[in-house]
Parts: sequence; C-alpha cells; structure tokens
Amino acid sequence: MGVNTSVNIGKLKLKNPVMAASGTFGTGEEYADFIDVNKLGAIVTKTITLKARSGNPVPRIVETAAGMLNSIGLENQGAGHFIKNKLPLLRKLNVPAVISIGGESANEIIELAKVLNKAKVEAIEINIS
Repeated sequence: MGVNTSVNIGKLKLKNPVMAASGTFGTGEEYADFIDVNKLGAIVTKTITLKARSGNPVPRIVETAAGMLNSIGLENQGAGHFIKNKLPLLRKLNVPAVISIGGESANEIIELAKVLNKAKVEAIEINIS
C-alpha cells in the first residue's frame, strides 16, 4: 500500500507537495523530454505580467565568489500571449498550474489577477520581488 502524499492549499488539490518553482520551469513543456511533469504536485509558471516585458539588459547573469546571481527582469510576452498560447498547453497536463504574476504596481497586479480569473486559472502566485 502506498503512502498518501496529497495536500490541499485552499481549494487547490495536489497529489503531492512537490512543485516546480516559478522562474525555473517555464510552463513545463521545456522539460517534458526530461521528466514526466505529471508526476509533480503542481507547476508554478515563470512569472507573467499584464503587458509584455523585455526584461533587464545584459549581462543578466554574473559569477560571484559565493556562486552566481541572475536578474532576468521578468521577461515575458504578456498575459494575452500566455492565455492564448501557454495556458492551453498547461491544461493538457495532469497536474495543476499555479500562475506566477508580477507587475509595476499593486493596481497592475490586481488587473492581471482579474484577467487570469476570467481565464479560470487554478491558482495564482504573486511575485513581489
């Protein structure tokens, strides 16, 4: 008999507590050739913003004595592109998607959350970095 590792976060039900962290996993399609993403508890997407962002200028990654630092700057193609092109791919997976969102202001984040709510996403994470 297996161990039940399922967890609930509010109304979101996960088959296990293992989630790919935001910014590290894109939307899962980038890793589909390497792992079965359906074995995860959830995928947390790369952060999206209401409008497209080009991100920070290069260099975005720098080596330090303690490792490396990166500052991509939330480069993304915006909510409209995400809803049209990425959300359908996430919905084909057998794992919940937590959409990471960010913005320049609280009002922009609220507006983006409303847009995603209309698109019926399962969960939202707010990136306040």
